[in-house]
Amino acid sequence: MAGAIVFSIIRWMSHANYALPLKKTSTHQEEATKSEIEPSDFQGDMAKLEKTLFKIQAVLADAEEREIREESVKLWLRDLKDIAYEAEDVLHEYEYELLRARVENEDLLRHSTGKRKREETSNFFVYSDRIKDIRMRFEEVEKEREALRLKEDDGERRVDIIMQPLATTQLVDESTVIGREGDVDKLVEMLLAEGSFSVIPVVGMGGLGKTTLARLVLKDPRIARYFNLKVWLSVSMDFDAVKLMRVMIQSITGQSCEPTEVSELQDVLKEELKGKRLLLVLDDVWNEDVSIWDSFRLGLIGGGQRKIIVTTRNESAAKIMQTVSPYQLSCLDEDQCWLLFMQCAFGGQDPEVENPNLVEIGKKIVEKCGGLPLAVKTLGGLLRCEVSEERWEDILVSDLWDLDEGDDDILPALKVSYHRMPAYLKPCFTYCSLFPKNYMFKKDQLIRLWMAQGLIQHEDIGSRYFDDLLRRSFFQHSQVDEDELPRYRSQLWLTQVGREELLQKWLFILANNGDDQTFLMHDLIHDLAQSIAGKECCMFEEEKVQEINSKTRHLSVIPKDMKTEDWFHALNELKFLRSFLHVNTKMHTWNGGGITEQSLLYVKVPNDLFMKLRCLRAIDFSFSRIKELPETIGQLKHLRHLGLQACIIKRLPESISNLYFLQTLDLKYCKSLKELPKGIVKLFNLRHLELPAMNLASSVSIPSGIGKLTSLQTLTGINIGKGKGGCSIGELKELVNLRGHLGISGIQNVSKAKDANEANLKNKEQLQTLALIWNASDCNAVKVFVANSVFESLQPHTNLQNLSVRGFNGDHFASWLGDPSFSKLTSINLSNCSKCTVLPPLGQLHFLKDLLVGNMKDIRYIGPEFRGHGSASSKAFQALEYLDFEQMPEWEEWDGVVDGDFPKLQRLVIKQCLKLKALPKHSPSLEILEMQDVEMLCSMPTFSSLKSLDLQGKLNDKLLSFTSFQNLHSLEISWSDNLTILQFHGELHTLNNLEIGDCSELTTVLGLHELMSLEKLDMHALPKLQFSPGDWLPSTLHSLKVVSCIDLSWLPLHHHLSTLKELLIMNCPQLAELEGLQNLSSIENLEISECEKLFLPLDEALPSTLKSFKLEGCRNLKSIPVFNENLSQLNELVIEGCERLTSIAGLHNLTSLETLEISNCSDLQLSPNETLPSSTLEVEIIDCPGLIDWCESHGVKHSETEDFEIAELDEDNSVGEEEEAEEEDEEEKWYEPGTDIEIE
Repeated sequence: MAGAIVFSIIRWMSHANYALPLKKTSTHQEEATKSEIEPSDFQGDMAKLEKTLFKIQAVLADAEEREIREESVKLWLRDLKDIAYEAEDVLHEYEYELLRARVENEDLLRHSTGKRKREETSNFFVYSDRIKDIRMRFEEVEKEREALRLKEDDGERRVDIIMQPLATTQLVDESTVIGREGDVDKLVEMLLAEGSFSVIPVVGMGGLGKTTLARLVLKDPRIARYFNLKVWLSVSMDFDAVKLMRVMIQSITGQSCEPTEVSELQDVLKEELKGKRLLLVLDDVWNEDVSIWDSFRLGLIGGGQRKIIVTTRNESAAKIMQTVSPYQLSCLDEDQCWLLFMQCAFGGQDPEVENPNLVEIGKKIVEKCGGLPLAVKTLGGLLRCEVSEERWEDILVSDLWDLDEGDDDILPALKVSYHRMPAYLKPCFTYCSLFPKNYMFKKDQLIRLWMAQGLIQHEDIGSRYFDDLLRRSFFQHSQVDEDELPRYRSQLWLTQVGREELLQKWLFILANNGDDQTFLMHDLIHDLAQSIAGKECCMFEEEKVQEINSKTRHLSVIPKDMKTEDWFHALNELKFLRSFLHVNTKMHTWNGGGITEQSLLYVKVPNDLFMKLRCLRAIDFSFSRIKELPETIGQLKHLRHLGLQACIIKRLPESISNLYFLQTLDLKYCKSLKELPKGIVKLFNLRHLELPAMNLASSVSIPSGIGKLTSLQTLTGINIGKGKGGCSIGELKELVNLRGHLGISGIQNVSKAKDANEANLKNKEQLQTLALIWNASDCNAVKVFVANSVFESLQPHTNLQNLSVRGFNGDHFASWLGDPSFSKLTSINLSNCSKCTVLPPLGQLHFLKDLLVGNMKDIRYIGPEFRGHGSASSKAFQALEYLDFEQMPEWEEWDGVVDGDFPKLQRLVIKQCLKLKALPKHSPSLEILEMQDVEMLCSMPTFSSLKSLDLQGKLNDKLLSFTSFQNLHSLEISWSDNLTILQFHGELHTLNNLEIGDCSELTTVLGLHELMSLEKLDMHALPKLQFSPGDWLPSTLHSLKVVSCIDLSWLPLHHHLSTLKELLIMNCPQLAELEGLQNLSSIENLEISECEKLFLPLDEALPSTLKSFKLEGCRNLKSIPVFNENLSQLNELVIEGCERLTSIAGLHNLTSLETLEISNCSDLQLSPNETLPSSTLEVEIIDCPGLIDWCESHGVKHSETEDFEIAELDEDNSVGEEEEAEEEDEEEKWYEPGTDIEIE
């Protein structure tokens, strides 16, 4: 670590240039400046220093290898590192003074008084003396290296060789896993086995691939079909039952979780999991406390199937959790390891052909990996960049293989991989030890932190370094929902005004999971990083306060329950601190209006903090509840990175304008921030300005002069102001380095096309995404003309990939929109352009995949012009996959589509297009069709490939003939108030899922029995629905749900429903009997609730296949059939709110019963002789006064609702200062999700 840090600092210093950068001065002024404030011996000192540094740099590789064994070399490197850090600080401070002179007074000589000149000269002599002192100290250290006999090495030559990857290789596809197919099959078999609750530990040493195996199982199609809820929790050392339950609840519901007590969370979690088949993965568990596990486990038991995979290295942890024998994961065999190694080192190519001499050495190296996939992958990644047989041999015989692992338990293969990586990568890797285990970080954010520390010079180099570490398996892609994210990604730019909530949810998901830009480190790799970093990089947690000392340079704070004053107090002694990162690992979740977290830490920064930490280069308070920063932040001369994401800060101190080195200012999700300081335009080193945005447009007022920040690469949004005080669009002219996405709002304030042309968008070739947003409410003819000409002048570069145009108040689109030269455009959103009558010619954009057209009130006709200007024989919309038309009330006709158009269209959405009469015929690949409020549409062409049809709102009866859908699998009909009768005639012979809901006038559904492939039928909120005795349901049904059908009095269960496994009947108050229930020969889950007239005859036995039986809210039910010995598979019995139920008999016959819940059954009594089977794991009886004696005699706890109410009242309800602060600030808060949850 020390050698790598010194290498990085020395390389920076040896290439630095310290000439005084005064501009706009004459030649004689420059000479006068140099003679007066730049003494001649300064350059001499710098030249000598540079010579010394090159000598030291030449021996660093040898020193770093020897420091592992030789204490003297370790001490030498430590001294060298301290001097290097100090030298870097001094040089940066000197450079800062030069920058300050440039910013504050560029014509210093002309305007400065003699006193000011003498002041500058005096300051310079101070730095000159410090440089001379540092040079002499370096020379002393350089003399010591001779005594240590360190070998010189041409470091630059080694770097060049290492940076050359094999020509035949590409980055490894991490989805390819070798040798685990049998393990996947065995685990899937165990998960699908009988039983409602099972815990399967997957046990093995670190690096075996336990997590990878669990992910493979999670993605297996058999698992996807069976489990309707899959949750992944990364646990590590901290098994916090409260936190884990809250995370699960927040993720399942999408809402913030209010309860904080264990019992409350258990109840909420049980309720949310009711009726669901849950597969839960608890990854990397170390907990050995049975009581903590029980607290979590009790929240899972009951209400459905619960299967849990636990990955762990700790056999004791596995033992307390397991319900079946642990699955011991074995090492890969020799052949599997060699295949994996070839994939990583040779890109899957046959090395016998390309590099035959390396095969024998490679196999010996693989043998040393001991069958551990992580070791094989890491060394394969290392050798992927090596073509020298000598280098392979050097790694094979390295002494590092023979080092004692000691207490750190780091695999020798990982140590070898680290010590053999290029010196420039080492500090970049060890810096990541600041992140907690399983923390998901983003590529661009990490690169910016590297830049802040001077580890890299610019983003492109950082990207190469990052990819190199990824290729070497030191980083890995975090796992996201691969089915959902592509759709979120494409729809991000298709969301129109009026659907802000959905847009923000997509933004939320993309910001944290999308585009494969979120990564993490394997826990063993993380251990390696921490062992190398030592005290240099520390994580500050309550139990680790003592590990921080005065030598700590980089610190991350994991707040948990710590008070802010505790960790700010600990910072007082860290005067050399360079990084301070607030890392919030709690789950932040989408709540429909923002990203919230109930218990985020409120942070108040002490006024004197920054006066003590003057070496800080990176500060990140993101996702902490900071309201303000002290003015003293302006004294941090070295600061390059300031992260304030999701803080509730309302204003930034003006002193920020003194941070001349600042490169990144991240203000994303700071919704309370309304304007930037005027002095921000002085920060000409600023490269990334991330602003809070709503619907891709910034809401923050930007001061005039932002165009001076010519280093800017990221400017997420710019709001064009009115008058002289605001930011003009011409400010964009000089920002030629902008990349990524840019949102320009307030374009209605641009009064001339000439001004818009000044923005020079046409030459910003690195922009990928552009949003153009007008906010005009009224428009006369002049404003329409201006809007047209301004839009024409905002032509972007043809490299653009995503375009959003919203609120445009002109009457025709710009001529460049649709030009085939925009060959990289993949998504377009045109919305709320209410005066346009003709759509632009988009059909010849051959890579366009996603298109949304919305809220176009004056569009009446879409014709051939939409195809574009190609010939009639050329195909239009060749790549389009998703097309969405919404809120177009005057649109009547869609014409001009010819054979061959839309060859790849998969999803078509048409909503609130009330006058549209017909759809075009040519959509050969269409799979999903969604339509809402299309009452004039009376017929549809044949869509032979359509699999899913969603019909909502007002519909034409003729549309429901269903003759055009030969391969339809799923049909949903909802919110259609004009629908009274629905009839099927057997034309939907492939339909397997039918959902009918919220149709208030629907009385009759005919022909259901003709749907011969139907497996799932869901009917809900159909208050007038009735079945007659002549109706029957298809015999292929697996699942039947009938909810809130108020008038329903009879359900046709009598006709051969031999495959039905799930029956849910809820809120059907007129339903009196379930004729044919005993004939459901495959039924496993039966739930009946809120059926007040229901009667279950005592002489009709329940089906013997039942596994879960729930009766809830059937208030007039007096009796239920006896539980006889045939119910040997029933493992869950829930009876709740059946107030007139008097008896239950035969509980002892339920030999598989695991969960029994009885509550609010006031008349219920049990015979004293009624006993529970030995299989019962959980019994909960609440508010059943007739069962109190039975409970006492059988050792069962009886509870009353009042018990819980009293417990709540006894809690300490005092409100502390932090809670009061939270109550004062009721504004909506935006946060990013944490690192420990994936949900599918």
